[in-house]
Amino acid sequence: MLFTDPMLVLRCTRKLLRRLRETPVDIAPRSTTTLGDWYANVLFVHRQPIILAVSARTLLPVLVPARDSPSLGPRFAAALAEILVALGVPAHQIREEQRQMAPVVFAATSSRQILGTMNDFDRMLDPAPGQSLTSAALELAEAPCGPIGMESPDRATVALFANPPETAH
Repeated sequence: MLFTDPMLVLRCTRKLLRRLRETPVDIAPRSTTTLGDWYANVLFVHRQPIILAVSARTLLPVLVPARDSPSLGPRFAAALAEILVALGVPAHQIREEQRQMAPVVFAATSSRQILGTMNDFDRMLDPAPGQSLTSAALELAEAPCGPIGMESPDRATVALFANPPETAH
C-alpha cells in the first residue's frame, strides 16, 4: 500500500489487534485527517465489548460496538461524524474528515500518555441503561485532560476544526 493517499492510522492495543485479527504495519505513516492518528482499545461495558478510540491530537473519544471487524472503518467514521455534528463542526469539514478516513491502516500504540488517558476514560465510562454510545462519548469529551493542558477534548476538537493545521491534508 502506498502511504501517499488519504488514510487513517488506527493505533490499537495488542488486545484489540488480536480481536480484530489484524497485523500492524511495521512503520506507520501519519494519518491525513485533521484529528490525526487514533488510539483504540476494546473495553467491556455492561458485559458488551466496545471499542474506545481516542484522537491523538485532541483526545476526542469515540465509542463503537466491537463487532463485525470488517466494517469497523465505516462504522467508526459514522460514529465520529455524529460526535462532530453534536460539537457543531461544519458539515463540509465532517465530510472531508470522513473522506480522509479510508482506508484504515492498523499500527501498534506508541504513546503511553494517550493510553493513560484511555485508561482514565475507561474508569469514567458508566453509561446509563439505554444511553447511546455517542452521548456517553460526548460526556467523556467534557473531562479536562492533562496531555492537552487541562483542556477538554470537545473544546480542543472545536478549536482544531476552527483552525485546521495546514499539513492535515
